[in-house]
Amino acid sequence: MPYAVKWLIPDRLMLSIHYGVVSSDDMMAYIDESMAMRDAANDKNGVGGALVHTLTDARAMTRVEIKLKDMQGVLRALRGQKVGWSVYVNPSAVDRFVVSVSHQMVGVRHYICATMEEALTFLTTNDETLPAVSVTAVDALVHETLRTASTAQGSA
Repeated sequence: MPYAVKWLIPDRLMLSIHYGVVSSDDMMAYIDESMAMRDAANDKNGVGGALVHTLTDARAMTRVEIKLKDMQGVLRALRGQKVGWSVYVNPSAVDRFVVSVSHQMVGVRHYICATMEEALTFLTTNDETLPAVSVTAVDALVHETLRTASTAQGSA
């Protein structure tokens, strides 16, 4: 399972970490898990409450193996959910382009960038109610997640 989903700010800012090779099955599992987390947070936040933003860190992702037919189902599912900003971080210009196009097809507010610093600046600038999160804090959580995943793979 080359992804992890965690709260950076409970019920407000979800961190999605993608690493290694991500398959269609992995992406579908991620979508199901993140949608369930977002739905639960939206219920807690109430009607007219704060939106839940998603910060996707794909800096450690090496390849995506997703079939177009699988993406169509994902896109349909996402259209019906109440979401805030979807911010995607990846240094690869090609990956950023593909993700931007897919977000446009879904109709989700999105921002695509190459660095975590840019992503966090964007989020706090565009949602003034969101507490600031440091790049150091995000990177520590990402590194711990990747270390744990690596350890788990080594013992499997």
